[in-house]
Amino acid sequence: MRQICRIVTAILIASAASLAQVAGASDQETIRLLVQQIKELQEKVGALEARQPQPRANLDSSAQVQRLENSATTIALPTEFSHEIRGIQWRGFGEVNYKVLDQRTPELGTHGFVPGSAGNFYTGDFDLLLTARINDKASVLSEIVFGEGDAQTYGVDLERFLLKYDYNDRLRMSFGRYHTAIGYYNTAFHSGKWLLTTADRPLIMEFAAHGGVLPTQAIGISVTGLVPSGRLGLNYLVEYGSADTIRPDIDGSGHVDDENNSNNLSLAAFARPDSIPGLQLGASVYHDRISYFDLGPTVRVGQTIVNGHVVYVAHGIEFLNEGFLIRHSIEHSSTSLNMPAFYTQLSKRIGRLRPFFRYQYINTSQRSLFWDVGLRHGPSFGARYDFNDNVAFKAQLDHTVRQAQPDLNGVQTQLAFTF
Repeated sequence: MRQICRIVTAILIASAASLAQVAGASDQETIRLLVQQIKELQEKVGALEARQPQPRANLDSSAQVQRLENSATTIALPTEFSHEIRGIQWRGFGEVNYKVLDQRTPELGTHGFVPGSAGNFYTGDFDLLLTARINDKASVLSEIVFGEGDAQTYGVDLERFLLKYDYNDRLRMSFGRYHTAIGYYNTAFHSGKWLLTTADRPLIMEFAAHGGVLPTQAIGISVTGLVPSGRLGLNYLVEYGSADTIRPDIDGSGHVDDENNSNNLSLAAFARPDSIPGLQLGASVYHDRISYFDLGPTVRVGQTIVNGHVVYVAHGIEFLNEGFLIRHSIEHSSTSLNMPAFYTQLSKRIGRLRPFFRYQYINTSQRSLFWDVGLRHGPSFGARYDFNDNVAFKAQLDHTVRQAQPDLNGVQTQLAFTF
């Protein structure tokens, strides 16, 4: 509409200029009326521009990043959401943290945190998300993370690297390194902590490189899309790839497990019904084979991970619920180990403040590869305050009950930002 008004205005101005050059006294009234029309049209254009929606604080940060990823094959984002250099759209995430625990032998220190009763500052991850369009259907996405390690050293990790091809809404393919679709959290929230309501990820959804028990990353092919289902909004997802997970034990021993994963297959389905915007219900199953060298150099274990989730994110409410069953079947043996886990998280935006509550539970077998985790459960309380669209502060109190160990209490604060 604005473009049409501007074009008409330009035409009228040009017409007035032409008439002024040839008009006599008898045409002065015509010119005056024409100038009056131009002024009225300019006032209408100004009113239309004033009615355009203005940028405002949006605390649903993961949705913003999803728009950035999707924009690689659709349209460019407004400047307040991303930057562009020679066709490459990018966005950055950073964090500065302070954490203190009440035990000298706590869980694994990661992201630059040093275990012990004394608190310390650390920067965690510095994340760059880049997307670029190749054509109307193909694009490239990469996520590069600079992570803090011991003694303020830093490493570079290519968290995700994908060649994406969207044939249509029913067939979208990605090739490269991706975050596996085991459940909801791992594909909705990636590396930037600014995306999270909480200061950290639930333990069951922690990245394997930081002590998490799930194969959170893989290299291969991922295919997803809509299933014709009317207002049910059903989607499918199929992944086939190689995880090759290397996981440090979280008991502070320094021991590292190389799972030597075989190729994995993951199947998932989820529904987003039109009748309840913001609701997602889904399930997934993942299978591969891993090594457990404590049982012998040639022993392989069949690993099956089943997930179900119910999520509602709308009207300032974030309600996340996921349950897992990790099943390990030792090959050439009748031994099978079933290990349950779940988390539930609830938060509500009140202006720029978002109080939250999370409860998590995990119970791994002492005879499994995850013997160092054992039984752990407990609540987390806290709040996030968004100063603006780019800077947020979080404060979080954690209480964890640990099997055969003292309870672990901790306080985390985090200044997270995006640019």
